Amino acid sequence: MKMNELLQIPIFTNAKLVAGKNGVGRSVQTVNIIDTPDIIHFLKPNELLVTTAYFIRDNPTEMVKLVKYMAKNDCSGLGIKTRRFIQTIPSEVINIANEENLPLIELPIEHSLGKIVNESLSHILKKRAKELQFAINTQREFTKLVHKGEKLPKIIDHLSTILEKPILLIDHLNNVLVKTHHFHSNEMKKLLENIVKDLEENHTLMKHQPHCFSIYNPTSLKGKLVHFFSIDTYFKKSYLIIIGFGFPIDEHTLLSVEQVANVISFDLLKQHALSEKNLHFKNNFFTALLDGDIPEVEIVKRGERYGLNQNHLYNVIACKIDEKNENQVQSFTFYNSFQEEIFKFTIYEQLKAKFSKRLIDISIFIMKDVFVLLISVDKEKKQTDFQLTKLIRSIQKELHEQLNLSISFGVSSNFRNIRSIKKGYQQALEAIETGYQLRKNKFIQTYHTKDIAELLQMIPLNILTEFYESTLKELAYTTNKDLLVLVQTISVFIENHCQIAETAKQLFVHRNTVIYRLEKCEELLTISFKDADETLRLRIALLIRSFLLEKIKP
Repeated sequence: MKMNELLQIPIFTNAKLVAGKNGVGRSVQTVNIIDTPDIIHFLKPNELLVTTAYFIRDNPTEMVKLVKYMAKNDCSGLGIKTRRFIQTIPSEVINIANEENLPLIELPIEHSLGKIVNESLSHILKKRAKELQFAINTQREFTKLVHKGEKLPKIIDHLSTILEKPILLIDHLNNVLVKTHHFHSNEMKKLLENIVKDLEENHTLMKHQPHCFSIYNPTSLKGKLVHFFSIDTYFKKSYLIIIGFGFPIDEHTLLSVEQVANVISFDLLKQHALSEKNLHFKNNFFTALLDGDIPEVEIVKRGERYGLNQNHLYNVIACKIDEKNENQVQSFTFYNSFQEEIFKFTIYEQLKAKFSKRLIDISIFIMKDVFVLLISVDKEKKQTDFQLTKLIRSIQKELHEQLNLSISFGVSSNFRNIRSIKKGYQQALEAIETGYQLRKNKFIQTYHTKDIAELLQMIPLNILTEFYESTLKELAYTTNKDLLVLVQTISVFIENHCQIAETAKQLFVHRNTVIYRLEKCEELLTISFKDADETLRLRIALLIRSFLLEKIKP
C-alpha cells in the first residue's frame, strides 16, 4: 500500500500533511508507536512512525536527525501528534522533510495513537488479504488452463486479454516463444526486433537486473514502458515482456503477473524435462553407433531421426569446456549430478542455437564431458577448413563474452557418410587432446597427421630433456659464440644430407673450415658423422632444441 492510499482512511480525516508531499508514493507495510529516546534503533523500512515526540520535544536538531534517518532507510513517513507535548512542528523539521520527500503528518488530537495504529494496520491487513486472495485466484485460474492442457500461447493470450496489453515470451536463447496478436503491425514488429537485439547485446547486464525492470521507453508507444519479468529455471532466464504499463505498476496487476510467471516457469520446466529425455535417447543412439551395436541396415534409418543425412559430408567436432588454469578464472562447482546434467544441457542448447542461427545443419550429442558436433555439408557446397574455423571462432567468442565460458574445439577431416562418423569422432578427440597437450586453451585444433616435431612435444618434458642433454652435451645450453657456431654448423650439415660442399656454400665459409668444425664436434660429442644412427640422433636433438630452450632455463 502507498502512503497516499493510507491517508484516505477515516482515522486520518483531520490529519494534515505538512511536508513531504512528493513522497506520498512511498510504500507502507506497517505502523508503529515509538516514544523512546533511542527511537532510531527501532525503525524499519516501509514503516509509518506515529509519536508524540515527547523525548525530543525541546530538541529540533534531534527531530531533523530523525527525519533524515527515516528518509535514508526507506521509512514510509512520520506522524506527530501536536498540541500535547509540542504545539507546532519546527520549521526546520518541515524544511528537511520537504527536501528528503518524507511525508510529515500532523496527527489530530481527538484520536489516540493506539487507535490510529490499530485502524491503520487493520486497513493494511485487509488490503493485503484482498491482494493475496486475488493472487491465489489468479494462480488457480491459470493453473486450471495448464491442467486442461492449454499451451503457453493460450495462457499468455488470456493474460493479455485481462491486462489489455501486448505480451511477449522470450526464452533464455532469445527465441520468441509467444507473441500476442498486437505484433502484426510494422511498428510493433520493429519494437520486437529492438527488444531481441537489446537482450542479445546486454546479456550479462540482464542477468543481474531485479525481478521487474524497464530498459527503454519507445517514443512510438507515446511514453509507455516496456517491462521485463524474469522467469528463472535452473541456469536459465527467460522473460515475460509486457508493453504499456505505467510506473509504478499497480500491486494487484504485479501480483497477477507474478502468478502467471510462476505458471509459465512450471510449463518451461516440463518442456525442458521432455527435451532432456529426448537428448538422452539421442546420446544412446550415438554411443551405440560408436560401439558398432547398430546393424548396418539401420544406421541410415535411425540416423535420419536425429538429422543425419547419408548424402552429406560430415565434419566431426569435439568440444570441451577448458579446465581452470592460471590464465583463466572460470570454475564450476556442482553439488550433485543433477546440477551437472542441467549445466551440460544448457551448453548443448547454446551450441545448437548459435550454429542454427548461422544456418548450419548440425546434430549435437554429449559423450561424458565432450560435446560432439556433426556438421553436415552438402557435397556440392563443400566448406573449406578456413571457413569452418572462422565460423567456430565466432561462436567460441560469443560463448566467452556472453557466458564467460572458455571452450576449445577439435575438428576432424571430412567424411563421406554417417558410417564413417566413428573415425571422425576419434580424429576430433585426438585433435582436441593435442591442443591440451600443447598447454593451450580456448583453441581450435584441426586434425592432421602429426609431423616429427609434434610427436616429440607429446613426449614428457623430462624424457626429452634427458635425451637432448645426453646428445648435445656441453653444446646443449651453451651461450659461447664459438660453440654456437658449431651447433649451427651441425644443423646446416644435417639439413644438407651431410654434404660438406653444400654446407660450406650456405655458411659462406671454405669447405676446410666446415671439415675442421665437424671434427671439433666429433671430438666434443664423442661421435662419428659417418654413423647414420648418430646423425639421426643429432637431427632429433636439434628438433627438440627448437622448442625445449623456451621451457628450460640453463
